[in-house]
Amino acid sequence: MFTDILFFSILKGFQQVLRVLPENAACTTGELLGVASYFILKKRRLIAIANLRRIRTNATEAEERLIVRNCFRKLGINFIETLLMPYIAKEEYPQRFALKNREYVDEALKGGKGILALSFHYGNWEIMGVISHLLGCEIVALARPLKKQERLNGFLTSLRVSTGLSVIANEDTARDAARHLKENRMVAILGDQREKSSKAIFVDFFGEKVPTSKGIGLLAMKTGAPMIPIYGERQGFLRYTIVFSKPIEIERRPVVGERLEDLLYRNTRKVNAFLEGIVAEHPDEWLLVHRRFRKPTYAIPAK
Repeated sequence: MFTDILFFSILKGFQQVLRVLPENAACTTGELLGVASYFILKKRRLIAIANLRRIRTNATEAEERLIVRNCFRKLGINFIETLLMPYIAKEEYPQRFALKNREYVDEALKGGKGILALSFHYGNWEIMGVISHLLGCEIVALARPLKKQERLNGFLTSLRVSTGLSVIANEDTARDAARHLKENRMVAILGDQREKSSKAIFVDFFGEKVPTSKGIGLLAMKTGAPMIPIYGERQGFLRYTIVFSKPIEIERRPVVGERLEDLLYRNTRKVNAFLEGIVAEHPDEWLLVHRRFRKPTYAIPAK
């Protein structure tokens, strides 16, 4: 309880300090925090390097250090951007956030089955709620609550809501998500979180089978809602191009003699394959510090 109150108070105070800084100073603050974290958080740095070696197998050690350091730097910027989002006027959104391939969303909504908006820990995923204002439609986000940190969880939820999201706890929400899709809403869900082994399906990701959520594929198969990957391309501080990608083709019925588990694997593999494509191109935009792989990633694989 005390820790929760302390961190909440520090964050609120820091947020108010950031409000009075010019944008370039706020951006520099984020970069400095990220670089400092690179040197201080040794275990996370080693995880990031080990993850990168699965993504860029031919990178030199100098290239690895540069990419991982840039990842930390961008995470620091993300942190500052997220804290400042409630104070960005909605009228500024069209100048700060551009939409690419909006036609995929407009066409999908005509089907009346809603949209599964597939997001990732890529770019600054925490500010993607601006899409709701730019599109003029409600977006429901499934988010895992912070356990035993009520004030911090409420603060984080308020930051997400400030961008335009309607947030529901991602605990056992398949029924709620299906209802929102039936009402032709967009339901946002992160597609790259590590799942508990007991609940996961193990699917290839950069040559390794990683514990992946079954829920995304099952929800798409059950509802028939189109699944559209969405991610942000960084253009500057609090400036992004938000890309709507072509819907992922989801197969809803097994072929003759096939198990449902095999069909689910094939559909889920399509999600991981899409993520591989954008991460391989810009690995420093992905959350490299996350233990996404099954093996202990703080033990750096040998070159």
